[in-house]
Amino acid sequence: MPKRIRQKLGRYHLRRKLSGKVLLSKVTSFSCYQQNHQEKTCTTARKFIRNNNIQTPCVITVLKISGSEEKFFLSNNGLFSYKYAIENHNLFSLEIADIAS
Repeated sequence: MPKRIRQKLGRYHLRRKLSGKVLLSKVTSFSCYQQNHQEKTCTTARKFIRNNNIQTPCVITVLKISGSEEKFFLSNNGLFSYKYAIENHNLFSLEIADIAS
């Protein structure tokens, strides 16, 4: 693939990711802490959602014991990684538009 085509595809991908970040920034966000190493971060996020009766759509940040963090997006369809939600924000745009307006 020629270099110019790769550059154009790269710019499109960055623009798409930026518009996804802007869209997801309008959603409420929560954070929780991982209690032990044996539990996965998505399990920690699911327990936090269940215990606090959190409504969709929202972003949940799980702070790991190691000091790093992992983000998830909760939609009507389920729990997705934040990176996936940013790259495929068109799937969630209708749901988020109701909250944003």
